[in-house]
Order: sequence, then structure tokens, then C-alpha cells
Amino acid sequence: MARFLLAAFAAVALAGVASAQTVKLGESLQAGEYHRYEIELAVSGKLKVGREGKPEALPLKAEAGHRFAERIESTDTNGGAGKVVRAYEKAKSTSVVAGEKSVRELAADRRLTVAARTETGTLHYSPLGPLAREELELVAEHFDTMALAGLLPNKEVKVGDTWALASEAAGQACQFEGLTKNELVGTLVSLDAGIAKFAIAGTAEGVEVGAAAKAQVTASGLFDVKSGRITELNWEQTDDRTQGPASPAAEVTATVKLKRGVLAEEPKELAAAIREKVPAGKVPAEMTNLRYVDPDGKYSFTYPREWVIVGRTNEHLVIRLVEKAEFIAQVTLSSWKKAEAGKHATAEEFKQSFAKLPGWEPTETTQDGAVAAPAGHWLYKVAAKGKQDGAEVIQSFYLLAGPDGDQVAVSVVASPDKGGKTVAREGQLLGAIAFPSKK
Repeated sequence: MARFLLAAFAAVALAGVASAQTVKLGESLQAGEYHRYEIELAVSGKLKVGREGKPEALPLKAEAGHRFAERIESTDTNGGAGKVVRAYEKAKSTSVVAGEKSVRELAADRRLTVAARTETGTLHYSPLGPLAREELELVAEHFDTMALAGLLPNKEVKVGDTWALASEAAGQACQFEGLTKNELVGTLVSLDAGIAKFAIAGTAEGVEVGAAAKAQVTASGLFDVKSGRITELNWEQTDDRTQGPASPAAEVTATVKLKRGVLAEEPKELAAAIREKVPAGKVPAEMTNLRYVDPDGKYSFTYPREWVIVGRTNEHLVIRLVEKAEFIAQVTLSSWKKAEAGKHATAEEFKQSFAKLPGWEPTETTQDGAVAAPAGHWLYKVAAKGKQDGAEVIQSFYLLAGPDGDQVAVSVVASPDKGGKTVAREGQLLGAIAFPSKK
């Protein structure tokens, strides 16, 4: 009996010691370090839009999967990653909005990407060439692995201790472009056999693509004490987002399951010869611009990513210029009937096409005539002041024709005080349009 009591007392005493045990809960990443990630995402909720003047909720469901190897190129002042190179084995998403299914996948020739912290946020691009907008969303909008180190307190803690998440990490983890409020709190839940389990909960508020968003977060993760790295993270976030200049209002819940492994050796997909494609200094525009190809292959162009796609059909593409959460202009591109090689529609035919544009009431024409165009092309422009659906605007209408008779119509609408800011941007877009080569 005495031996049993002594053993029981010893167990209680050791349990007390274990509960008071502390652990350094933090990561100190090193340049040249390699990780492999697997991330699964499930999203459900609704988009809130207006149709015929009435509010309507469109059900949304989506799932995505990512697998990639990552090399840390540089670290930030807090010991987290400042620049990483990724080689994707898989990057694919499937979404269903109001019964309409969409599948997106990263092209095989764009699977090498870079993510780098900048003064204005995180820049994602492929050194292999311009990404499509859908591809950028695939690689830039999964859980930010560069935010993992910031989830931890980077100090000695014991079971039950809590810490406030750094605002920078909270904004990155919640996918906000700007953070306005942060009440996310971490807790060390348990420490067993060299594995520390932690939890994160609370709310955060911020701005994403010009829309205000409120997030409710419930998350848990595992930290391997020996490697000093987070190995698993389950992150659930419920967002309530207002309508923005380039996005609808939404109520969605996203659940992320992330697994991370530390690689002892350099993976072949990130060998030195492959990483030579990554620019060491300033990133050239041809890597940061985005590409668009008409569904029927009638035209294509590259464009700065400040332009955001807000609508698309087989006949039309609608993009908006948004800077610092402010709407600047909207552009609509429409494929036009093809003419004979070396010919194009007449100016009168073109002007008749928009003379009866719904809601358009022109009051003053400020420009009407052919303008300078790339070699072998013809470009006609009509610019006018007036009202569109009762609002004062400036509109420019262009018709661009290629040497083989390919044609595309482009219209630009902006408020009178923003019209002067769009002229150079219009020229850049028009100059980037390419028609298919004659076969």
C-alpha cells in the first residue's frame, strides 16, 4: 500500500511539473529551407447581388486543392518568410454559383511561381510568363503559407497561456489587403510527446478589393517542437463582406486543412537551374501583367493587374480599374464581326452600333476619327460626354481592326473627374490586343 501511495504521489507530482512545462513556440525560418505543402479548401455560402432592382442571394459552393514544394529565398525582420519560390504539382478549384459550375486549373507552363512581400502587400507572379486572372487567384488566394510563423507568439509559453496575434499576420491569414481591426487570440492547448497543440479564435475586420469584410475565425494547429515548425493547421473563417467596386456582397464560410513537411533535400522541381528563371531585382512587367484569351480565340491581350474582371460571356468581357479601393473606370471588350483581309467596318457602321446603346444619352462629342494604331492595324475612336443610366459620364468607343480583318470593339466609361486618368490606360490596353496569326 505504501509503495502504491508513493507511486500515486509521484504521478501527481510529475503531472504538476508537466502542466507547468514551457515551450518556445515560434519559428525562425532560414533562407534555403524547403517545405512541402498540401492544402485543401472547402467554401460554402451565398453571394448577394441585385437583379432588376431586387436583392437576390446566389448559393455558392467551392472546393480547391493545392500541392507544392516551396523554397524560402529570404526572411523578414520577424523571422518569417519574405520571399518564396513555389513549384506546384496541383492547383485546381471547382465552384458552383447558382447552379453554374466552373473549373479552374493552373496551366502546366505556369507552375513555377514566386510570392514576395512588398510595401503594398504580397506580389504573386510566375517567372515563366503572365498568369491569367484565374491562375493568379489560384496561387494567391489559398491560405498564405508565409503567414504561418506570425501565428505563433515566438516566446516561451506554457499550457493555457494566450497571446494576441500580430496585426500583420492576422491580415495575411484572413486574406485582407488592409486590416482595420484585430481581435484574434492564440492559446497553447496542450503539450505532449514533443507536439504542441494551439488554437486561434476571435474576429478581425479589413478591406479586400475595396470591400469591407468582417471575419470570425476558429482554428487549431500542431507545432513540432523538434523541428520548430507548424506541421498542421485547420482554419475556419466566416466572412461577411459588403459590395465592393469589383465584387458582390457575400456571406461565406471557408475551411482550410493544411499539412506541411520539412524537406531535408532540395526537390528536383526547385533545382538551381529552374530557380535561375526568377529575377533577382525588379520584376519585369511581362511577369506581373495578366493575360486574357477570348473563349473563341478571336483576340488576346495582357494587362496590369489593377484591372479586375467583373463580367464575362462568350461575346463580352467587362473589366474595372480599381486603385486604392477606388473605382476609376470600366471597360467592355466585344468581339466584332470579321471583315475581309485588309479591310474593316466603316466609321458609320461602327457609330451606328452604339448610337442606341441602352441608357446612353450623349450630350457632346469630343473626338471622332481614326487615331494612331499599331502597324497594319486600324483604330477608330469616338469620345463623348453624356449620361449613362442618368449618371454623368465620359465614354470612349473604339474599333480596332487587324490586318486579316479581325475586329474588336472596346468601350470605356468613367465619371467626368476620372476621365483624364484613363486615357493612357486605354492606350495601353488597346496596344496590347493581339489577333490570332493567319494560318
